[in-house]
Amino acid sequence: MVWWPFRKKRVGLVLGGGVARGIAHVGVIRVLKEAGVPIDLVVGTSSGSMIGAALAAGLEQRLIEEIALRIKWGEFFKFAFFRPGLASAEAIEEFVVKYIGDLRFVDLKVPFATVATDLRSGNRVVIREGRIAKAVAASATFPGFFAPEEFHGRHLIDGGIVGNVPVDTARELGADYVIASDAVPDRTVKAVPSDPLQMLGRALDMVLKRLSTAEAHRADVLIELDMEEDIWHLDFHKARKLITAGEVAAHRVINKVKRDLGLR
Repeated sequence: MVWWPFRKKRVGLVLGGGVARGIAHVGVIRVLKEAGVPIDLVVGTSSGSMIGAALAAGLEQRLIEEIALRIKWGEFFKFAFFRPGLASAEAIEEFVVKYIGDLRFVDLKVPFATVATDLRSGNRVVIREGRIAKAVAASATFPGFFAPEEFHGRHLIDGGIVGNVPVDTARELGADYVIASDAVPDRTVKAVPSDPLQMLGRALDMVLKRLSTAEAHRADVLIELDMEEDIWHLDFHKARKLITAGEVAAHRVINKVKRDLGLR
């Protein structure tokens, strides 16, 4: 391949997992769009794959924000009988179909991939074909709570375990310039967790942050949340605050992005 110095960079947007905190990606996307940043490829993990699927499907920003503000935790709970999990991943599939449609990867406006974890081997699985709802569910099935999702003969669980901010995957899929949005806040919290779920969530955050830091920093631009208050995994009712936090985080780096991409 002949190298040409003025070749347009292929921009990849990586949206990390973080349960409710993934809603912050909506604010990040708004800032990128307002700045005219082209998005040529989207890669998502867990809740980041839900937002990424909506973006790749071509939903208007206004609709994506409306969906984020309507999300209720109960929508994701559907009992799993005789399976290794409290809830079935079918609830995630139904959510995606309800708000995005029963699309396949070939129907998307922007190339998109989700990251999941193979339960047997522990390897990263990048999904780029089939039904979007099934792929998103596979990426977002947190082990223990959700039963594993069966996909193409594999049993898959949450992609955050092997790639919570999958920058390397975006590179492998052809992104020359990677913008990564990490929905797991800074390692410090302002208050000690007050209930068992918050305590579990805090422990999970520390593990995911440690596992994903090196890969996340291989992005050309890393967007990290710095929230004024502790917002926990199931705080879907704080969607508006999360969107604002995403906007603030994106504004901190948007001038660098515009310079790097030659945007006015």
